[in-house]
Amino acid sequence: MHHQFLGLFIDEWASLVAIGGGLGTAIALIMRAVLLPLKNSIDNLNQTIKALDNTTKDNARRIDKLEDRFEEHIGEAKVRNQRISVLEKEVFRHDEH
Repeated sequence: MHHQFLGLFIDEWASLVAIGGGLGTAIALIMRAVLLPLKNSIDNLNQTIKALDNTTKDNARRIDKLEDRFEEHIGEAKVRNQRISVLEKEVFRHDEH
């Protein structure tokens, strides 16, 4: 004697459960196969972005230092040029006398 539940016999329910479990497992494996590499790719991308950000900050600091040094050199050059101008004036004044 076969028993029915919601219009299906017990062996039909067993088949549905087995098929459902198999499909669930297949879907889980497919998702793992897709999502794990995707997660790894996202993690790698995050690390690359962090490295680029650090590199950008380092470059900005270097540029700031170079700008400061360049401005110092410009200031020193102005002072030298002024001294040269003063010396030239003194030399030309001595030549005239």
